[in-house]
Amino acid sequence: MKFQFVLLILCLSFLISCKSLSSYSDSIQKEKEYDLVEKEIEIGKSVFAKLVGKYGIVKNKPATEYLNKAGKSLALYCERQDIEYFFAILNSPQINAYALPGGYILVSLGTLQSIDNEAQLLGILAHELGHINKKHVLKNVKIEVTPNFFEILARFLAGPRNVVTVAMNQISNKIEETLFMKGIDSESEYEADLYAINLLKMWNIEQKSYVSFFEKLTTKDEKTKLTELYKTHPDIRSRIDLLNKNISFDLPEKKNSTQFKDFKIIVENLK
Repeated sequence: MKFQFVLLILCLSFLISCKSLSSYSDSIQKEKEYDLVEKEIEIGKSVFAKLVGKYGIVKNKPATEYLNKAGKSLALYCERQDIEYFFAILNSPQINAYALPGGYILVSLGTLQSIDNEAQLLGILAHELGHINKKHVLKNVKIEVTPNFFEILARFLAGPRNVVTVAMNQISNKIEETLFMKGIDSESEYEADLYAINLLKMWNIEQKSYVSFFEKLTTKDEKTKLTELYKTHPDIRSRIDLLNKNISFDLPEKKNSTQFKDFKIIVENLK
């Protein structure tokens, strides 16, 4: 009986020890994940600052506040809640939008001036949220040191600050090159389109307007503003075909809010 009691104590001690080790391992894993997110945000800030310095952003408070309100409302249904989303207007006549690591989204002035209604805007923002939540930009960035973005982040987490800075600059340059020159792969763009319409469905927002925005881009009036989009995105018609196969046609047309109408007046008068 005494032997059995000792054996029971030893077994319980072993189980407690295993649970403690497991908890410790989970804690370490969560700490690593937190560090990766922090570095991703840091990279996003770096790229954002570079693009702002290079192209400039529209510093109109009411327009920026509305854009952030609309984007952050959509983001409430996104799976990534470990980052804060930030939206800004890129001072460019080209029709395009850019999702940066860490939750930063830039929508060009040309895009905002081209949209016809609020549902189109929400579709564009949802598409960029898709890129961030699926980490498309990070997965498409190729660094000479290693082909895997997350490996390079992990490698430099514990490194000296000057080493981290060099790595961040390298990654920042590659992200800018990817967004403005090469573009990300077509499959990622298609996935972001599907993400957009699913996010709109969650909010019970009709998706036909998002498709109509792409239809508008195929018209002669808009083609002069599409140099960057054509260079970095798959064929527009292929995206329209994909969307038409997946959207819901039974939702009523979304009425423009008063805030959107005010926003549209502002952006129409910006240069």
